[in-house]
Amino acid sequence: MDTYEAADRMMVIKEEIIDLLHEAMTIAEQHGSSTTVARARSYWYGHIRTALDEDSGYMGRSMCTLEDTAREIQADAENEEEESQEGGI
Repeated sequence: MDTYEAADRMMVIKEEIIDLLHEAMTIAEQHGSSTTVARARSYWYGHIRTALDEDSGYMGRSMCTLEDTAREIQADAENEEEESQEGGI
């Protein structure tokens, strides 16, 4: 797997986690009390969701999201590619 593929894979994993997170929240909503659901949404759901990207719908954000990391890896790959092209000129 090259660096671009790694960054793309991380973005796919992020989406898979979001899907699973929504599924877990749906299960909590279907089977938990309103207090249980409120606590879940305020704590573990919110923490996990804000750690994935900035599209969480929560006011706060993580200092570094999974998406940030994937984009940094992609940018590093682009910089290395540019440097190798400049060195070959």
